[in-house]
Amino acid sequence: MTIENTEAGQLGPYQRLFDAGQRVGWTYRDPESLRQPFVEAEPQRTELDGSYENRVQAARLDRKDRISSALRIGIVVAVVFYLMSLLFTVMLTIGGVIVGILVVRALYASLRYTAATRARTAQTKALEERFQQDWQSWHQRWTLHEAQQTQWIAGLDAWGALPFGAGTRRLDVFGGSQRGREGFLTVFGASTLPQRPLIVLDLTQALVCRELSVLAEAGGVPVDVQLLPSRMAESGIVSGLAPHELVQALVEAIHGDSPESARADRAVYTRILTQLCGALDEDVSLARLGAGLRVLVGETDDAKALSREERNRIADDLFSDKNKDQMRDSLIRLASFVHPLEQLGTAREERGPGYLTCVALDFGAGSASAELLADLALQSVMRRLSSFQEEAPCVVVMLGEQGLQRRHLEQLAQVCERRGAQLTFVHSHLRDAGEELIGGGTVAFMRLGNHQEATVAADFLGRHHSFVLHSLTDTEGRTVNTSVAKTIGSSVSRGTTTSHSETYGRNWGSSSSTTYQGWFNPLSTSDSTNSGGSYSETTGTSTSVTHTTNESTTRTTGDSDSTSLATGRQRVYEYALEPTQLQSLAEFNLLVVERQPGGAVQVHAGDCNPNVVLLDRVSTQPLPRFDTPPQYIPAPAITADQAYVAPQQPYAPVQTPVAAPQPYTGAPQQPYAPAATQAQWMPPVQPPQPPSGWTQGPPPNWPGQ
Repeated sequence: MTIENTEAGQLGPYQRLFDAGQRVGWTYRDPESLRQPFVEAEPQRTELDGSYENRVQAARLDRKDRISSALRIGIVVAVVFYLMSLLFTVMLTIGGVIVGILVVRALYASLRYTAATRARTAQTKALEERFQQDWQSWHQRWTLHEAQQTQWIAGLDAWGALPFGAGTRRLDVFGGSQRGREGFLTVFGASTLPQRPLIVLDLTQALVCRELSVLAEAGGVPVDVQLLPSRMAESGIVSGLAPHELVQALVEAIHGDSPESARADRAVYTRILTQLCGALDEDVSLARLGAGLRVLVGETDDAKALSREERNRIADDLFSDKNKDQMRDSLIRLASFVHPLEQLGTAREERGPGYLTCVALDFGAGSASAELLADLALQSVMRRLSSFQEEAPCVVVMLGEQGLQRRHLEQLAQVCERRGAQLTFVHSHLRDAGEELIGGGTVAFMRLGNHQEATVAADFLGRHHSFVLHSLTDTEGRTVNTSVAKTIGSSVSRGTTTSHSETYGRNWGSSSSTTYQGWFNPLSTSDSTNSGGSYSETTGTSTSVTHTTNESTTRTTGDSDSTSLATGRQRVYEYALEPTQLQSLAEFNLLVVERQPGGAVQVHAGDCNPNVVLLDRVSTQPLPRFDTPPQYIPAPAITADQAYVAPQQPYAPVQTPVAAPQPYTGAPQQPYAPAATQAQWMPPVQPPQPPSGWTQGPPPNWPGQ
C-alpha cells in the first residue's frame, strides 16, 4: 500500500488511524437504513352522508311523479271541462283551477328537488375543502419530517470502528493474504499505539510490519525495527537479559525444532552454558560465549573476545579432560549454534527499544541461523515480559508462527496472561499449531483459500437448525370418460267415459210500471205478468285408446385435466457459515467470532483496509446503536393560508455522547519509551528505570534507512 507524504512527515487523512480507541477494522452501515417513516397516515376523503343522496333521490322521484300526474290528469281534465264548457261556461273556470293546482304541485316538487341538490352540493364542497386543508397540513408535516430525517442522516457516519473488546486479552486471526494481514496490522497497531507500547514479531519473511513502522515514524512515534539476520548487529533481542535468562533463552531456542526435546540434552546444555557464564564473570555476551565454547572444543580463536587469563581458566579449570571428551558432541553443537549469533547486538550502542518495536525476519531468510533467531526472539520477548515490572502492559503481535512449537506459543500466551499483556496471533494458515491453539481467545477469520482450513473454521463456528426446501413434486394428469346408453319403451292405454245430465226449470213473475207522458197525459199506469218453464236432457258416451312408444339414446363424454405442485420442508442441522463463504471473502474482509454465554455464535463482519479513512463519512469510533427509533413528535398543524417555513435546526436525535478525537498523546510511561528527547506525545512524568542492560537512548531506525 502506498502511503503519501511520509517522507515529509505529513500523514494527511492517515493521521486518523492513530485516533484513540483500539480497533481491528471498520464496519459499514448504510445511513439510509435508519430513515424513519412518517407514522401519521395520509388523510382520506370523507364519504358523503347517505341521507343527502336519499333526499335527492326521493325529491327527484316525487318531482317525476307529480309532473307525470299533472300531464296525464291535466290533459284529461282540460279536454273534459272544455267540452262541458260548451254547455256551461263555469266549467272552463273549474277546469283551469284544477290544472293550476296540478302545476303548483309539480313546481313545489321541483323546488324541493333543487333544494336537496343544492344541500348535497354544498356538503360535498365543504367536505372537499376540509379534506384539502387537512391534506395540505399533513403534506407540510410530512415535508418537515422528511427534511429533518435527511438532515439527520446527512450527519451520520457510514463507516465505524470494529472495536477490540476492552476485556479481550487474546486474539487469533487466521487466514488472509499478505496484503490483508498487512492492512490488519496497520489498523490494529496504529490504534493501539496511543494507549500502550507495541511489540511486533514478524516471522513471515515478508516485512508485513513495514507499513505500520513507516506510518508510526511519520507520525512522530519512536520506532525500533530490528531486521534479522541481515542487521542483527543492531538488534536488541538479547540486550538486558541476565546471564541465566540468556542461557535459558538459548537452550529453548536450540531445541525449538523438536516437539519432544530430550530433557537430558537440555540439562547438559544448560549446565555447560551456566558454568561458562560463571567463568566470564558479569561480562556475558554471545561473542564471549562463542569464544569460550571454541576454547572448550579446542579450536583456535583469533577473536579478541577473551583475555589470556579467561582462556586459560576456561580451558583448564572449567571441566576436566574426561568430561570434555564425554561432552564433546554437545560442545560442538553448542558452538555451531552460537557461532552465527556472535554479532547479535554488538552495534546496539546502548539503545533501548522504541515505543513500537518490530523484530522481523527479512526477505529470503531461511537458514538454520535465521530459524534459531526466530526462536531466540520469541524467548527474548517472553523473558522480558516475565522480568519487567510495567504499569501498563504491552501488546504483543505474532505473525508467521509456522515452524515454532506449540509449547513455545502456549508459554508466550501464559506469560502474557500472567502479566496482563494483550496477545495477538496472526496465523497465515489454520493448521498445525494454529489449529491446536484455536479457541484460546477471541477468533477472527480472513479469507481461507484451502478447503480443509475453511472446513475447520466452519466447524469452529458451529452448526444450527433450520428449515430448508426438501422436496418438490410436480404432477400432471388427464382423464377421458365416454359412455353410451339406449332406452326403448312402449305403452298402451284404453279408457271409456259415460255421462248423463237432466235439467228442468220453471219461472214466473209480475211487473208494474208507471210512465210520465208530459203535459197532456199527467199520469198513466200499466201492469204485466210473465210465466214460463224449460226442460232439457243430455246423454253421451266417449271411448279413447292411446298407444305410446318411447325410444331414447344417451351419450356421455368426460375429459378432465389435473395439475398439482407440492413442496416439502425438512429440519436440517447445517453450518452457521458455509466453508465456501469463508473461501470467497474479499482480501480485507474480517469476521470476528463472538460466543455468547448461551452458546450462540455472533459474527461481526468488518474491513481492515487502512485506506477506508480516505473515504467520506468515516468515524474512528464505533457506530452508535439505535435499538429504538427516535420518538416522532408531530409538527404543529399549519393552516392552508400559512406559508411553509423551513426548519431552523437540523434534526438531531438523542445519541450517546462520544468524546471528540484528541491529538496523539501517547500512553503511560513504559520502559520501551526513549528518554533522550521527550516527545510531545509523552507525558512529562519520568518513566521508571528498567533493569540493568535495558538502557534507553535516541529514537532508533526504521525500514529503508
